[in-house]
Amino acid sequence: MIALLDANLFVPTWIIDPLLSLAEAGLCEPAWSARVMDEARLAIMEVRHVPDVRARGFLDAICRAFPMAMAEDWERFEPDVNLSDPNDGHVVAAARRAGAETIVTFNLKDFPADELSRYGLHAQSPDVFLTSVFDAHPEEAMDAMRRLVSSKRHPPRTMSEEIEHLRVLRLPLFARRLSETVG
Repeated sequence: MIALLDANLFVPTWIIDPLLSLAEAGLCEPAWSARVMDEARLAIMEVRHVPDVRARGFLDAICRAFPMAMAEDWERFEPDVNLSDPNDGHVVAAARRAGAETIVTFNLKDFPADELSRYGLHAQSPDVFLTSVFDAHPEEAMDAMRRLVSSKRHPPRTMSEEIEHLRVLRLPLFARRLSETVG
């Protein structure tokens, strides 16, 4: 399953980490464009108050880890997209170019189902997306989340802390799946 990750997902690391961990485990395939990454860089600088070089370094590392995720030549698809906010057309265009089925975003209202269905796409919140990937591959997803949690050193965290923080970050369904699995 190919999923275009919208720029707003890259800002909180506690959200992008599970998404990329499940992708690293081969449970889904992420996609983005240079424009999505540029929007993510600007948002990271603004929200996290980090300099451009750190934001670029973070996103460059992600792009190196997933070299096939970069959608190229998406611009030709953008003029056909009809969204209420024309600034979001590039996301749909990149999703189409990447062969994605899903756009994962917090801004669901910006991606109406009737417009996306014209392109065989649908939008999902990160909570719904992560939960659906988990439900399709529960053991593999749980293993990926255990690896993620055990890899954290600064600061170290427990699975319980991970679950609680995911809940706070508007991922209650995914947090509940993890909690139920952990026992």
